[in-house]
Amino acid sequence: MKKTNIWLSDLTHTAQGISAATFPLGVSFVYSYSKKMFGNEFNFDLFKFPSHLSEALNKNFPTILSFSNYSWNFELAYKFASLVKQSDPNVITIFGGPNFPTVTNEMLDFLKKRPNIDFYIELEGEIGFSTLIKKLSNYNFDATKLKKSGENLVNTTFVYEDRLIHGPKDRIKDVNIIPSPYLTGVLDKFFDLPLVPMIETTRGCPFSCTFCSDGAVIKNKVSRYNYERIKEEINYVAKKVKNVDELIITDLNFGMYKEDIETAKVIADIQQKYKYPTIMAASAGKNMPKRILEVGKIVKGWVLGSAVQSTDLNVLKSIKRSNISSDAYKQIIDFGNSDESNKTYSEVILGLPGDSKRAHYETLRFGVDSNVNKMAMYQAMLLPGTEMASNAHREKFGLITKFRTIPGCIGIYDILNKKHSVAEIEEIILGSNTLSTNDYLECRVMNLVIETFYNNAMFEEIYPMLKTINVSPMDCLIYIKEHPELYTNKIQEIFSSFVAETTEDLFANREEANKYVLNEEIINKYIGGELGTNELLFHRVLLFNEFDDICELMFRAVTETLKEKNLLTAAIENYLLDLKQFIFMRKKDFLTKTEQTRKATFKHDFEAIKSAKYFVDPNSLNVLKNPMQLQFFHDRKQQELISNQVKLYSAHAIGMGKMLQRTNMKLMFRNFVRY
Repeated sequence: MKKTNIWLSDLTHTAQGISAATFPLGVSFVYSYSKKMFGNEFNFDLFKFPSHLSEALNKNFPTILSFSNYSWNFELAYKFASLVKQSDPNVITIFGGPNFPTVTNEMLDFLKKRPNIDFYIELEGEIGFSTLIKKLSNYNFDATKLKKSGENLVNTTFVYEDRLIHGPKDRIKDVNIIPSPYLTGVLDKFFDLPLVPMIETTRGCPFSCTFCSDGAVIKNKVSRYNYERIKEEINYVAKKVKNVDELIITDLNFGMYKEDIETAKVIADIQQKYKYPTIMAASAGKNMPKRILEVGKIVKGWVLGSAVQSTDLNVLKSIKRSNISSDAYKQIIDFGNSDESNKTYSEVILGLPGDSKRAHYETLRFGVDSNVNKMAMYQAMLLPGTEMASNAHREKFGLITKFRTIPGCIGIYDILNKKHSVAEIEEIILGSNTLSTNDYLECRVMNLVIETFYNNAMFEEIYPMLKTINVSPMDCLIYIKEHPELYTNKIQEIFSSFVAETTEDLFANREEANKYVLNEEIINKYIGGELGTNELLFHRVLLFNEFDDICELMFRAVTETLKEKNLLTAAIENYLLDLKQFIFMRKKDFLTKTEQTRKATFKHDFEAIKSAKYFVDPNSLNVLKNPMQLQFFHDRKQQELISNQVKLYSAHAIGMGKMLQRTNMKLMFRNFVRY
């Protein structure tokens, strides 16, 4: 007898390059658990790219077609489901993931508007999916008969005759019963694709932030995979990975638990043996800073920091969040900055309930003064399934929202031998009863200044000097923002373009946004990069390409800020002239001219200055009697890293922007030696 085909998908948009360039880890757990439960009773398959799923559908339809649902891929998944259902209504469609309401009347509305979803799996997919498959098998895979029965199935929601059937929620008590999708070979085929591997060592989050789908009470208990499994998985990935330098730990609070120390030791051993990963991304825990520091001492290349979101107490109260203490936060950042292979960050969200221009600027100042390497600045989104998206929260905080296309999540796809336009739409907060839309725009411009002139060590040599003479780097960054008369014509054009793109293509509702973007002429402009890019990253790249201009602007802002504070001396002026040339030698065209060496002469001892991490007071520095001659170059390891990173990110319309944002640029700037 022919086996039943069950397909699982975690799709990513690819028309502008790979939007979500990561392994389909979450759905692979569901796949692995289902294979364990049913053995060879059914044929399972797993898809990531829409082209691969489309090719498979052209050959035959599965009995069950299932999709992961995130904000960045829902419309793509639903387009596939709808077209398949139109062709064969008997195909059973199952969706699952966090992008789903938590209030019953909103669930009913969601599913009634999307009739091509037969069943929705909430919470953890493993239990719900396997239970649903078993029930469908009992009903000979007749979805209508199962729906008509009205059975309440764990973690499963569906609609029958306009009535919501909503089963009880449950979580897996011991995640170790889920077979490893790596060790069972489920994910092997994805090593041949330009995707970043991900590892999960814990599941759940003890915190209750209102903007996050993981803040639900039922997700508060944290469960952990056993040590041997984690060790084997990391070893397996390191042996199989090809031309990728990154590893993502998907834990929500890595480093907060004592077991994370053992995981860190495993990663450190792997790094020594396989020289992988060069870059490790993991969200640091919101408590236990000493343990996080201990983990950070073991692992190389950890992008270390904390998602503060805001430092304003009113905002934190509004979103039910508490941050680690300022002292503990600064200890983590100071440690992260002590090793050049590491990278530090702080996550900030603009527009959260209770936010204001003053609060946002002070949050940015806190990160900059704490010496983080990167300020990750996001716009507040209202996600289904979060408390912040509820009607009560919208009314309480007077949230002003608009809808727009998610950057990079758009395309025209060949599905069942026809071309179909698809775009993902998100709802963002543009203001509230504490943040005017005007102030929101001012904050976004400030974000671009920080993204360009501060993030990822682009001008890291300047800021320690400022701190040494008791000047906040944020003062210089604000000066850049507040003095557009200093901009060259090209820089002014880029800032004007950023403001235009920040305020355009915003719509009152999801339907209007969809109607606009799916117009054939408009969607081609999106795909071609004329419209709908991530405006922050896109304009950072434009500014990055004008390195001479932004370098001049940066030093002009420093000079003028020090003048205003009566701190500019002849010694500082001379040092800044030398420092500007030094930065120019290290960073001009550092991604493209990697074989090139450069030479320059300096009046200050930059070997000693670099050893002091640039914390020098020019007023106390001795000018060299015999100028120092330096040669600037990339070593072979740097050339390989740059080549791999460019290949990984070049497939995306804003790939350079993503690379400038995500990669540790400190590892890519030219080295220097005396000659």
